[in-house]
Amino acid sequence: MEVPVKNIVEQVDLSHEDVLLPLLECIVNSIISLQQSELQKEEKKIQIQIFRNVLPQNPTFENIKTISSFKIIDNGIGFNEKNFESFKTPFSQINQDYGCKGVGRFTVLAAFEQFHVKSNYEERGKWYSRNFSFTVKNEINETEFKESGIEQYKTVVHLDNCNNQVVLEKSAMPLEIISAKIMDHCLIYYLNKKLPLIEIWDKEYDQFTSINELFKKVSKDKERVFSIGSRNFRLYITKTIKEGNRKNNYLHYCANSRTVGDGRNLKYVNNIFNHPILLNGKNYFFDIYLVSDYLNQNVYKTRNGFKIPKEKENLLFNDVNILTLQDIEEKISEVMEEEYAPYVKEAKERSIQKVRSYIREKAPRYNSFLKNQDVLKSIPPNLSEDKLEEHLYSISYSARKNVEHNISQFIHSKSVNEEAIKNIINDIKEKTSYDVDSLADYMMRRRAIIDLFDKFLDADENNHYKLEEDIHNLIFPMGFTNKELDFENHNLWLLDERFITYKFIASDKPITSYSQLKSRKEADLMMMDIPQMFNNPISFGDRSSGEVNSMVIFEFKRPGEIAHQKRKTDYRWEFSDLIEPYFEDFLYSPVKKNYKGNQVIIRETTPKFGFVILDIIPEALAKYNTNKGWKTTPFGTFFKIQPGTNMHIEVMTFRKLLEFSRNRHNPFFDKLFVY
Repeated sequence: MEVPVKNIVEQVDLSHEDVLLPLLECIVNSIISLQQSELQKEEKKIQIQIFRNVLPQNPTFENIKTISSFKIIDNGIGFNEKNFESFKTPFSQINQDYGCKGVGRFTVLAAFEQFHVKSNYEERGKWYSRNFSFTVKNEINETEFKESGIEQYKTVVHLDNCNNQVVLEKSAMPLEIISAKIMDHCLIYYLNKKLPLIEIWDKEYDQFTSINELFKKVSKDKERVFSIGSRNFRLYITKTIKEGNRKNNYLHYCANSRTVGDGRNLKYVNNIFNHPILLNGKNYFFDIYLVSDYLNQNVYKTRNGFKIPKEKENLLFNDVNILTLQDIEEKISEVMEEEYAPYVKEAKERSIQKVRSYIREKAPRYNSFLKNQDVLKSIPPNLSEDKLEEHLYSISYSARKNVEHNISQFIHSKSVNEEAIKNIINDIKEKTSYDVDSLADYMMRRRAIIDLFDKFLDADENNHYKLEEDIHNLIFPMGFTNKELDFENHNLWLLDERFITYKFIASDKPITSYSQLKSRKEADLMMMDIPQMFNNPISFGDRSSGEVNSMVIFEFKRPGEIAHQKRKTDYRWEFSDLIEPYFEDFLYSPVKKNYKGNQVIIRETTPKFGFVILDIIPEALAKYNTNKGWKTTPFGTFFKIQPGTNMHIEVMTFRKLLEFSRNRHNPFFDKLFVY
């Protein structure tokens, strides 16, 4: 050869997607040889033999070995003098009418140590046999050329000893996958009725299949011609009944009667076609094959890609005359939607309903979009929830920024006309709808917390209840104060919204940790309101003293239990026994000081509110406390007021607490979640 083989081979870069490219090149060469043959179509035949080696280090398929060698046997015209001279000429154009670039043999050597050929053929009335090998080191080495006594066309191409580690590792694929890739590569020949008989024999596993039999499951559904500017294209649309493990539809770019690279998932062209397509009651997968002189002219010599820009954005100069793959796929998307309009219409409607459901059930922050058909229609169908969220957020962010920009411009505008006023009113309405969306999102979180609280009150399948600490932590994490927690990290609103405003809140913390009181008690929830010491009560005071405006103490008891009595059947105890000792420690301690030693004033007149939350209030316990002066409310709770110490204690069940919380929120839920 005029150019060293090594130099050419080094320019061939095979990726894991090109594993079968050397084999496919040889198959196409065999097809071209058969196209030049005078044999009848039913006589034309290609056999492929697969020889395997060992299991790969990182297997994709279980117990499938790597491929060491291929044999491709055909009865085409063979390596006659003309074809052999062409083989010895790099980039030969002898078969350019068949789409050959003259580089296929170099692609083989990029993956295999040796390319060996044994060909029996007829020329000028005589039969010949030619044997030669092709390697990087020795280039072409003809070992035999003689007249043959066998009057039969037969060429055996042996791709021997795969030495490309990328190709070798990824070659461990089953016969089913190999057959499918050969089908994809050769489908144009099938559609044009130029495909010979192709059989594959996996010698390692003694498996045999016929590509032609597999093709019988494929039907050409539609054929469509379209143009982009002066370039003409043809689409062959085939469909296959859904079976096996296949999951996607594909677009195949073709050049010179063969596919280029792996098929492109059709969802990246048009997401509507992300799934099998239901036609006439059956699910089909689509394979779309695109052919064009434009593709023929711009395919790489190695036929693993195109010299065509992917997107307009990637162009250095935005030349409208430059055709990109993006332009082509946008046109294909239009064609597909036209050809399958009923399916597309149904898919878009289904997608809109999916978006609606997602917003209603999981993302009320986008509620305003539910009435905007343009937005709903603009969202690509068949998105995952993560991608749908990204898309909705992007739309929402852009819309909010636009509204805020318009309002800002209006405020700073020196001249305002009637049209501007009308527009700004619409913008304010739109901003209000976004604010309502945010409120809906917040209230949905609350609804989820309420539902979780409800679930916590039920026994599990083993009749076990949640621990008191689980419910406690749901309301307000144990061992913390509000100084140590952000607002969103507790759910005091479950008790009552007013408790959120208290300046100091301690959850299950020893009283000695935030005061100098000699008390070992730990109230479940201790709340104090010191207005003049904003955010700095008792344990966080910066001023010398402060008077407590009110105190609140909550005591929770574990679901499934009644309370703290020593004997389970003894109900002779007052509800106040669970609360009063805490108040008494604060009220009757000689001097109340915070941890800094500064005085804190708590008087007998200081309003004190105690709440006891139980799971069960037995009738006997209720009767005993009624006899002790406890009253019942119309809501089924118990209360007692002690005027001398200005103390109000209320007792209720967890279920009542849940009911009160749910009733407070239901008006918001009803208004915000009605669609």
